[in-house]
Amino acid sequence: MGATEISEAIYAAVEETRSLLQSDGADLRIVEVDAKAARLRVAVDLSGVECQDCVVPPEVLRTVIRSNLERSYPGELEIVIDDPRDGAGR
Repeated sequence: MGATEISEAIYAAVEETRSLLQSDGADLRIVEVDAKAARLRVAVDLSGVECQDCVVPPEVLRTVIRSNLERSYPGELEIVIDDPRDGAGR
């Protein structure tokens, strides 16, 4: 699997996860995809959310993204989530 295919698999998994957040009024955007370092950094946007505690927490998001990736990504990937509720990207 080449770098382009890896990036496409990662983007597809994040897009699938975005719909989950968007149903709560939040959004998810990719900040960085580093295929060589096997790292994905995403940011949660809560600007349109009235109840931040009602949005899926970072730990669950990480699990959902990882689950979505398992269908198309061939290896381990560090997932860093920048979430205003959680401090810096845990």
